[in-house]
Amino acid sequence: MSTITRNELYALVWSAPVQEVSLQLGISDVYLGFVCTALDVPRPSRGYWRRRETGNAGPVPELPAAGSGTRQSWTKGDAIGFARRRKPKKLKFSAPEKERPTTPATKKKDGLHELVRTTEDDFRTAQPGSDGFYLKPRRKLLVDIATSAAGLDGCLRFASLLFNTLEEAGHPVEIADGSEILIRVDIDNYDESVKPDPARPDSPLPWAPRRPTVVHIEGVPLGLALVEVSENQYLAYAGDGNFVPVTKFNKAEFVGYTWKTFRRRPSGRLKLTAYSPFHDVPWRHQWIETRNSPLDARLKEIVAVLNAGAIDLALRLEKAGRFFK
Repeated sequence: MSTITRNELYALVWSAPVQEVSLQLGISDVYLGFVCTALDVPRPSRGYWRRRETGNAGPVPELPAAGSGTRQSWTKGDAIGFARRRKPKKLKFSAPEKERPTTPATKKKDGLHELVRTTEDDFRTAQPGSDGFYLKPRRKLLVDIATSAAGLDGCLRFASLLFNTLEEAGHPVEIADGSEILIRVDIDNYDESVKPDPARPDSPLPWAPRRPTVVHIEGVPLGLALVEVSENQYLAYAGDGNFVPVTKFNKAEFVGYTWKTFRRRPSGRLKLTAYSPFHDVPWRHQWIETRNSPLDARLKEIVAVLNAGAIDLALRLEKAGRFFK
């Protein structure tokens, strides 16, 4: 199928999951989203086909009337980019209002996002890795976070807040499903604002997910990774290979030889890394929490940078011939 009309595309995307439709058209599922946007064709939201199996999908939206500038067809090979995108319209539904199934209430920002909820038990039952601090879950197909047991609650809470905020803005977050070849960049636990001590390098993180966690912004996936950063701490030796912060060490209660030293330990502060999951098309931005500037207070900034990053990445992907052949 080299040329497809609006009506044909509309019928196609509501007949089968996006992976099947994109395979039939010979394009990626991300590029299929570009085509639907260019032709002003509504498409199923994330999770639609699962809801349809249980009878909770709701009515199919009607195909909007074509505007004066709306494309009537698309031919494989046509370049479609951000310039042709429009602000989404309010969709009309073929079923009357009274026949629509009740829509679940939108999850509050402080509620656990589904990705976090299905990940929580794996991290809570995980043991520290070889470094003795950062958790190493048994499963690899989990949301992309790296944290110590002490920092887990804060890490899960912020991940949920971030994902819910992005989805409220219309940007779905998921673990990459493998239909696209998306890479996960190397993530470390350094605080780049603090110059590392070469004599005390951080150990590699003991765990990394099998697939990246991605947010889709106008069809463009951006990788997201959240890690608890480490920092030099002034510690006292407390016996049996254990070190405790000097402020918590009571020498009067300790019997034996002790000494004080600086060593790197998880700090409780978070670092969010957003990146391009495409090989040879790099893009990266990081936000590092400080004592006076928690990431919670920077959500608007984070969403704005991700939006701008998606546009920049889409233009560079087009220039590199990715999705735009």
